[in-house]
Amino acid sequence: MNIQEKIGRELDDIGRMLVQKLKKELVQQDHIATGKLHDTTKHKVVFKGGEASINITSKTNYSKAVNEGTKPHSPPIDAILDWIDDKGITYANEGEKHQIASAIISRIEIEGTPTKNSKAYSNNGFRTGYINRVVGFSKKGIKNRLQKKFGDLIRTEFREATRK
Repeated sequence: MNIQEKIGRELDDIGRMLVQKLKKELVQQDHIATGKLHDTTKHKVVFKGGEASINITSKTNYSKAVNEGTKPHSPPIDAILDWIDDKGITYANEGEKHQIASAIISRIEIEGTPTKNSKAYSNNGFRTGYINRVVGFSKKGIKNRLQKKFGDLIRTEFREATRK
């Protein structure tokens, strides 16, 4: 196994760990409705121009809104009606469902997302920053892990080069 493959394997392990932590944080912040953001979050190690990176992506277009929140706006009522069903919010009839949707839209028009009262549904007290929290808490451990791995690789390569 060459150095790039060894580095790639280490970065792949780190990417897998980050995705696992991101998914856990989504659950902790109660951001699971359809599960699409959670279920499609993946990682890929990319080597380009002598540099390596871990790209983490999702098949959604709203991960930024979940991470950062949104400014006040008026979401489409159909999207909120679907969200009510996805979240399993109970209602007696379609009229009540529309009343619930209208109340949610009114709050979002005033507060944006997440709304102030939505923190009550979070398991860890947070409703934004799921990416920031995971990366922030993981940064030092990743740095230490990579420093150790690169140190080990350099020592091994140096030993092998001096034996020849």
